[in-house]
Amino acid sequence: MTILIRLIKSSILKLRLRAKEHSSPLFYPMSKTFRSFLFVFAAILQILHLFNNSNAQDLEVNIKLDASQPQIVTIEGKRKAAKQTSRNLSFLTSIAGQKVSGERISNLKLFDSKGMAVAYKRFIPGEYVAESEFTGWSYQVDLTPPKDQKLMARVSWVADSAGIFMLNDMLPQFRRNEITKTKIVFDVATLYSWPVSTAVEKCNPITYFASDVSKSVFYIGQDWKGAANLDPPGLQIELLDDFQFIGVEALQMAEAINGEYSSKFGVQALPIAIAIAKFSNGKLNEWDAETRGRNITIFTSHTSFKSQALQQLHEQLRHEMFHLWIPNGMNVTGNYDWFYEGFALYQSLKTGVALNRIRFDDYLDTLSRAYDIDRAQKQKVSLIEASKNRWTGDNNTQIYARGMLVAFLCDLALLEKSKGKRSVTNLLRKLYEDHKPPNIEEDGNEAVLKLLRSNSELIPIIDRNITGAESVDWSVLIKAAGLEVDLTDKTTNLKVTAKPSGRQKDLLDKLGYNSWRKLSLK
Repeated sequence: MTILIRLIKSSILKLRLRAKEHSSPLFYPMSKTFRSFLFVFAAILQILHLFNNSNAQDLEVNIKLDASQPQIVTIEGKRKAAKQTSRNLSFLTSIAGQKVSGERISNLKLFDSKGMAVAYKRFIPGEYVAESEFTGWSYQVDLTPPKDQKLMARVSWVADSAGIFMLNDMLPQFRRNEITKTKIVFDVATLYSWPVSTAVEKCNPITYFASDVSKSVFYIGQDWKGAANLDPPGLQIELLDDFQFIGVEALQMAEAINGEYSSKFGVQALPIAIAIAKFSNGKLNEWDAETRGRNITIFTSHTSFKSQALQQLHEQLRHEMFHLWIPNGMNVTGNYDWFYEGFALYQSLKTGVALNRIRFDDYLDTLSRAYDIDRAQKQKVSLIEASKNRWTGDNNTQIYARGMLVAFLCDLALLEKSKGKRSVTNLLRKLYEDHKPPNIEEDGNEAVLKLLRSNSELIPIIDRNITGAESVDWSVLIKAAGLEVDLTDKTTNLKVTAKPSGRQKDLLDKLGYNSWRKLSLK
């Protein structure tokens, strides 16, 4: 078998090299030469599956897409016997506070370990109870694109010649930590006309291994246009639709941001897959995105000019790529969205200033708008409570607005106490280092609050604005940093003091006040 494996790998490598000049760097070659050999090697690859990680996976899934009806995807699966027996089978029915219909699932069949059919009852769409224990199943899932376009970056869907598979809403839900590795096998005929791009571990052209299904995303179809850094394999960009920029420009931007974050927090695992698509409704200045594992999916609105498109893309990438480290790069759990969303917004602002993509005035203006949004909230709750029910009422708004303000206050307090030697960036690096794998799993709120409370200057901020629900009071901290507020027509305008002292100038410099000058000297 060792000799067979070597021959197969050698032959596949030759085919890739032969067809490389005819294909996109993101996809396995689809030249006529490769196509003619694809089905020949399919049988050999199926044999190879039996010898690659044959006992390593807890779950095996086969996915088949029919090009004549691509929205209806057939899924077959089986799992090892669970430690705790269960006769329940359920599918995800809610994402980001929006309902996902259980009616998408049809033609469900369940099987026991001997392959015999197991009867079941459906109580509500997406929820089933079998009459006896089962280990296998097959069903079809309708992946017609959602009517609510804001879900396009968060759920699975398939259009005429492109789609996104987010395994978490396509596969059954299991108990936490019950499934540690999943083998995903795509039907060969599917990949013949529907190439796949992903950051999920690849075994061969049709087989992937996912350590966490909830973080596994696949971009499929011929309409995705890609660019990738292949030496070494790392970042890859997929564009759906025509943009005012090309894939290489987006790739270079992502590489610069990745380099900036890597220098601050540590090198992130590769590869990283980024997919960017347009909303079809034509609205301006809107975008929605989600980072799962090392996959980033962005849906964005149209812009009038290329400069606007690039500026908007840089903002999107700064925010979403931060999530590759926090929370996705850490072994933490729970609802601490206030931290990883609020601090992502703030770090994105600081990074934008540091890379000269936005002005320091833009940084101050964004903080001013967040202050007004938080001040206007009639019913304030603590950030801890808001995160427990993120998608209810105004909680999501408070998480972003006050979460960013809290990050700003923490930055000011740390800089002032340390005389500019420590900032919120040091805090984020410490959190990531302490909780990245293989560190043991910990609750997110407990981990963050423990770190924050280890800095005495942050305790008032915690008690007032994180565990407490009081209004943000930044008067003392902004004064120490050489900033002041100009209130015009009930609108907050944060600005630099006319004549800052030497100490204030030092803190302003740490916030990025003179970043443009430093960059111009390079």
